[in-house]
Amino acid sequence: MSLSTDESGWPLVSINLGSDFGRETVEEYILYWEKLLERKVPFGLLMLQQGERSERPPRDSAKQYMDWCKAHKDEIARLCVGIAVVMGNAKLLALYKPVTALSTKRMYGCPGGAFSSQEEAARWLEPLLMKKGEGSRK
Repeated sequence: MSLSTDESGWPLVSINLGSDFGRETVEEYILYWEKLLERKVPFGLLMLQQGERSERPPRDSAKQYMDWCKAHKDEIARLCVGIAVVMGNAKLLALYKPVTALSTKRMYGCPGGAFSSQEEAARWLEPLLMKKGEGSRK
């Protein structure tokens, strides 16, 4: 398995895509998204990207993932309160931080942000989870 997940802080979920973002990782990532969405319970996603460079999956895998996201965007927007991307590389963070919110909203339909630490990312997600929890009780 190329990616690792941690649900010990549910509904805050952590996922580490690892350094090899190839076809196998993309397929595992889609399966994990499906598992999260099947629960029908709001969650926040803390995505750990620890690579030194922005590695892209093979073109066909990227298309597969983009097509899947388009087909599930409404469901993702309804259940995922936000996606916080943690980037250990300061240069990548500086590059992606300004565009992460817009690109995440466009691709997934939920808020997004880029952060330098897991703690900072979790602090950003916590109020979104509480807000979604209050809204689902009404």
